[in-house]
Amino acid sequence: MARRLLPALAVACAAAAIAGCGGGQSHGSSRAPAGGSGRQLFAQACGACHTLSGHNDPRRQGGDLLGFRSTRPQMVQLAGEMPVRHPLSRSQLDAIVTFLMSVEARGR
Repeated sequence: MARRLLPALAVACAAAAIAGCGGGQSHGSSRAPAGGSGRQLFAQACGACHTLSGHNDPRRQGGDLLGFRSTRPQMVQLAGEMPVRHPLSRSQLDAIVTFLMSVEARGR
């Protein structure tokens, strides 16, 4: 019986995870967080799932991004694929990535 429940449980967990982070996104919507600094946008759009402390927090499912090493194009693509509560415009994604890369550069 437990084997029959496993697929249903997996689907339910996936749905809960997506709902918890707001589901998918489409760029350029008017529901996006207001413009602002990359720091503010990171806090609003990413801070529920990610930290920048250098230590993983078990309460944040996305993990810590301080040591995340990536090129700018890779980071923009990954940031655009993250499930957020409100869709982000390209300029907002760029601001977040610029902020993340500046934090990473200071940590080196």
